[in-house]
Amino acid sequence: MRIKKFIGLTAKEAADKMREEFGEDAVILNTRRVSKGGLLGIGGGDYFEVTAAFDEAPMKVPSQTAVRSRQENAAANEDVLGSLRQLASKFEEKRKTDLDQRQIAPQVLQAPPNIGTEILQQELSEVKSALGEIAQHIKHSRMPVLSESLKNVYVSLLENEVEEDIALEIVQACNHKLSGSEIDNQSAVDSYIFNSIARKFVEAPVRRVGRKGYVVALVGPTGVGKTTTAAKLASIGKLVRGENVALITADTYRIGAIDQLKAFADIASIPLSVVYTPDEMISAIRKFSGFDTIYIDTVGRSQRSADKIMELGRFIDAADPNEVHLVLSANFSLNTVRDIYKKFKSLKPNRLLITKTDEAVSLGTFLSLAKDSRLPFSFITTGQSVPDDIEPASGEKLAKMIYKIGVSEWITSGETNA
Repeated sequence: MRIKKFIGLTAKEAADKMREEFGEDAVILNTRRVSKGGLLGIGGGDYFEVTAAFDEAPMKVPSQTAVRSRQENAAANEDVLGSLRQLASKFEEKRKTDLDQRQIAPQVLQAPPNIGTEILQQELSEVKSALGEIAQHIKHSRMPVLSESLKNVYVSLLENEVEEDIALEIVQACNHKLSGSEIDNQSAVDSYIFNSIARKFVEAPVRRVGRKGYVVALVGPTGVGKTTTAAKLASIGKLVRGENVALITADTYRIGAIDQLKAFADIASIPLSVVYTPDEMISAIRKFSGFDTIYIDTVGRSQRSADKIMELGRFIDAADPNEVHLVLSANFSLNTVRDIYKKFKSLKPNRLLITKTDEAVSLGTFLSLAKDSRLPFSFITTGQSVPDDIEPASGEKLAKMIYKIGVSEWITSGETNA
């Protein structure tokens, strides 16, 4: 749906411009007289402004048969167009009323400045209200014709922060795949939706056993829990898998970060090196080359600081890690997640790691990141306890945290053990 304003010396000229670009199917939402030049029309000439809407790409609606699809789609489109026509009619009635008022009250131009400001504020409020109505019509016009069970699924996915395009893709695929009887079976629908979500997550490949000097680095913005996660992974490596592990920290900026990791390393009897430069990173990697696994904690950087991320990149290049995990908090918004991934992409992450799932309502946001990045998910953390509260990020577990169960229920359901 496109919404655009057209301007002409007369209302007809503005409407002709609209039809030339949008065609005869365009819907006029508003027509008004506007003055060029001074404030409130003083010192300038009059012209006309037409606001119009045009549907560029009507959505294809899935259905059981082609005949039924065409009939239902036509009915749905007619409902949407009818709603827009009603909305356009309301605008036209208001336009006529406004023109009549302006013709019988020219003294407004000589009114005090505060009166003019009130008029402008009123018009802005009316425009915002109109745009809100249009947005609602557009939103509902994208809803495909679905069974009640699939409509409930669609709403559930949106409530769990799954992006609208992805939610539509999932329910449409389900509508095409299941037969007439299955589509009304909530259990069959749930099973298909759950498996569809799980397949959208790529799981991290299994690491080859027996390789020495395997380097794992954690990178990401500030406050996502990289230091705690590095301690968890090192503990699991030593206590669960019986590996000979070492720690390196380049987080020399955050107050207390080194002391925190040193205290852990002393308790767990894990050697730790603190590095301040890329050259020191190279030396530390060489020193621990005989260990099974080396875990690297790095300083958090804001995605808005390109220079700091570039500086961090020099440390990563010096370490030459086998795995680079981009660590993201589960309570980040979709826009934030996308921005972080875009800015940290220069560090060449090959894993995604989600922390603080105990603080989030849903992980629907990460379906979009899985689609955008196509990177495997390595781990999810569910609390602060070391070495507990961390799990391999299987597609099944991630799907459970998005569809039906939700994060909080999943954490308390006793299914958080790998």
